Amino acid sequence: MASPTCSLSLPAAYLERPIVIGLSGGRDSVALLHMLAEKHCDLNELHAVHIHHGIRGEEADTDADFCRELCAQLAIPYEEHRIDAPALAASTGESLETAARHARRAILKDAAARHSAAIALAHHANDQAETVLFRLARGAAGPRGMEPISRAEGCIWLRPLLDCTREQLTEWLTARGYTWRDDSTNAVADVTRNRLRLEVIPALNRAMGRDVTPILNRSARLQSETHLALDFALAALPSEDPQGRLYLPFVLAQPLPLRKAILRRYLLRCGVPGVDEATVLAVDAMLPPDSPTARRCLPGGYTAIRRQKRLILEAPAPSL
Repeated sequence: MASPTCSLSLPAAYLERPIVIGLSGGRDSVALLHMLAEKHCDLNELHAVHIHHGIRGEEADTDADFCRELCAQLAIPYEEHRIDAPALAASTGESLETAARHARRAILKDAAARHSAAIALAHHANDQAETVLFRLARGAAGPRGMEPISRAEGCIWLRPLLDCTREQLTEWLTARGYTWRDDSTNAVADVTRNRLRLEVIPALNRAMGRDVTPILNRSARLQSETHLALDFALAALPSEDPQGRLYLPFVLAQPLPLRKAILRRYLLRCGVPGVDEATVLAVDAMLPPDSPTARRCLPGGYTAIRRQKRLILEAPAPSL
């Protein structure tokens, strides 16, 4: 029998809506596909999307064949996309891993828009532990992990497996006789995520004398609750005018830590991508009326403008 703790951990209202599933053919996404197929009333509202990255040669071709056949067996609508991830990385200057991730997200967002669907990803508890360590190592504000439900880039992103470990998913699939594909590159410590999974977390387990995955997941949950509480508190402050612009006399009267929190929330809510501490501090420096800078370019083509005791954000011009 499957482990009773290995199940979809989102409210039924999210699981029964139209869903686009990122299906790689690996254990995690295959488990998610089967679980959703068991739960969903209308399989025509589940849409599996497989992305062939143009790497790993015959192994990747076999993955695509596996996903296509699995969806045919389950009568789940399937679509397949092929990209040239190495060429994308070369053209953008990004790492292969980053370029592939950006391309995947773009394809999934397009599919979600076409089907008026949410996007379901198969991240699990071990992925969450890796994310916490990754963000800490990059200087993020606290061990915040992935959210089970998030809204970003005009989409709803669902991660129903965050309460399941890799081992539990393996047991769940094996108990039912389900098969999956293993990506051989996951066993090579050549990228940051792989090194965290293959080297860092096992070393932490040995140092602590226990499995640190549930501990890191608990830290992520507590940090998420703290962020949520802070967001409620910030929303109650009179920091914006009726038009939704930051009212600078109020903001400037706050101590720096609170100003930074107000600015970060405002920039993220307005859609500015990649908001880090440097971006927040750069905007904070232009808020005083005697600041020589009244306009600053922000990530994503946004522009911050100080005008008549207000902070105004100009969105980037739409591309033709």
